[in-house]
Amino acid sequence: MQPVTTISGKTVFIPLIGHPVEQVKSPGPMNEWFSRNGVAAVLIPIDILPEKVGAFLDAMRDTLNCAGLSVTMPHKQAAFAGVDELTDRARRAGAVNIVRRNTDGTLIGDMVDGDAMVAALAKNGVSVRGKTALVVGAGGAGAAIIYALAEAGAATLIVIERDQAKADRLIARLRRDYPQVQAHDDLPDDVAVDVAINASPAGMNEADPYPFPLERLTRAEIIADAVTKPPVTPWLEEARRRGIAIQTGAEMTLAQLPTQIAFWGLDKDSEDGGIVR
Repeated sequence: MQPVTTISGKTVFIPLIGHPVEQVKSPGPMNEWFSRNGVAAVLIPIDILPEKVGAFLDAMRDTLNCAGLSVTMPHKQAAFAGVDELTDRARRAGAVNIVRRNTDGTLIGDMVDGDAMVAALAKNGVSVRGKTALVVGAGGAGAAIIYALAEAGAATLIVIERDQAKADRLIARLRRDYPQVQAHDDLPDDVAVDVAINASPAGMNEADPYPFPLERLTRAEIIADAVTKPPVTPWLEEARRRGIAIQTGAEMTLAQLPTQIAFWGLDKDSEDGGIVR
């Protein structure tokens, strides 16, 4: 592993905010990339209480060497509410996991969890086009993943969410925006799942129940998890024991690093990022 770029008065500061942050995986590969490419920037995890997110965002507006922020659970909705501008995909998800700070101090939020999940699946040889995908969790990450699956051509989407009102709102929006997609809030008995994804916190604690019964996923091509700690959740471990291909949360994290670097303007090929003006 390359050493982190030497920190000096010219170093660009990027906080990764969450609560907790001990589980985050992106600082290692992100800082390695900065060092390898001679970029004077550093990504630092910062544990922020939920009620302090707004104040922290305000402080970053006036931090001149802050390029932006990375956002993890449970702050994605708070970041959505606290930024000045949003990309289309952030609006659809109702959440933000990356923020860019402009030179005038305005903050632009984007949500790339969904595209990263689809990219990680593709890297594992799995296309969702024409497939049935089941997603557990309709929060910020879950909504982003569900929309990305619809955009990638999934034929049927099963949204599993404990909060029925949240599930109903997401499915209603999905049916409006992607009328060709069959959307359900439960898995019909006669439907086989091709891709199953956990976008909920289930699995972060050893005592957590499985996000969804594996007995109903016997025909799945792959089972993926957004949880990064433990590296392989019990649900994934059991799926692998049953002979089903798995995808870890770290794979989704790694898949979005190039997009994040470009969004912060730290890549020569960076673009506008689809900002809604």
